[in-house]
Amino acid sequence: MASNQDVQEVLNTLSTLTAGAANADSKAFAESFSAAIAQHSAEAEAAAIAAVAAATSAPGDVTHNHEQLQRIAEQHQQDVEQDKQGQHKGDKSQEESTISQDDHHQQVLQHIATAAAEASSTLATVPITPVPAPPPPAKPVAGSAEWHKMRRDNHKEVERRRRETINDGINDLSKAVPNCDKNKGSILRQAVKYIQTILAENERLAGEVELLATSKLDLDKFILEKSVAEATYQTLSVQHEQLKRDYDELREKMGELEPHVAKKQRVD
Repeated sequence: MASNQDVQEVLNTLSTLTAGAANADSKAFAESFSAAIAQHSAEAEAAAIAAVAAATSAPGDVTHNHEQLQRIAEQHQQDVEQDKQGQHKGDKSQEESTISQDDHHQQVLQHIATAAAEASSTLATVPITPVPAPPPPAKPVAGSAEWHKMRRDNHKEVERRRRETINDGINDLSKAVPNCDKNKGSILRQAVKYIQTILAENERLAGEVELLATSKLDLDKFILEKSVAEATYQTLSVQHEQLKRDYDELREKMGELEPHVAKKQRVD
């Protein structure tokens, strides 16, 4: 990963130099870049080939390749600055040569990028040897001093956890039971009394609940009897009204028949 970053820095430096020179003075850049490429093209191509060979053979030589590429970039930057100061405007032929030389410069950059890609792929294929885990500590021999010490330590840990559990339980009791002291014995005695009181109260409430259940049954029985009595009363009321109407009708009929009966008796 370090070699890829180094090569990328060199590529960024060359790209920055190219962009800066083109923005400052295109013709001056053409002449300066032409001279720089003519002088260092062979060196750049040789450095790119050497970088590929070094990456495929030994990953430790990547630093040397980075130094060569960095020197090319620095030399090219110096040449561009010197040529910009000593050169003047050129003609159309110089611009055409600049275009061809720019193409050659792009080819050099492409060779360098290819070398960087091959170097990264070579480094990626290097096998990584896993570090073995340390072996677990061996158990002490039974009956040895270390074995007895381990047993004592384990016993102390178990006893500590037991005391911690008991203390937590007593603390919970002290929070639940009212009017408790800080003494553990007092807390336990008060908790026993509190539990006995709760049990007695539960028994009393259970008796009351049973009594209320019996009373509810009696109340339901009385309500049922009342409903039956009301229904019977309603039936008798209807019958009474019917008998009263029948009585009135018979009385009217008897009133109509009385004159005829009296007249008949007089005739006889």
